[in-house]
Amino acid sequence: MHPLCESCKRRGIMRKGDVVDHIIELRDDFSKKLDKNNLQTLCYSCHNKKTKIEKAKREKRKSQKLF
Repeated sequence: MHPLCESCKRRGIMRKGDVVDHIIELRDDFSKKLDKNNLQTLCYSCHNKKTKIEKAKREKRKSQKLF
């Protein structure tokens, strides 16, 4: 793991990472739990944004299954 936020770094910003994040959330694929390639360092802000987006995607998929 790197000490910098991967998301910020991709945008040219050097910010300290605070959270080790599962790239593919465990709710979506629990088998990735121990996969080191499924981990990234994020700052709290980027982690919260990513979590919000992933939650919205799950809700959209869930609502599409109802129809």
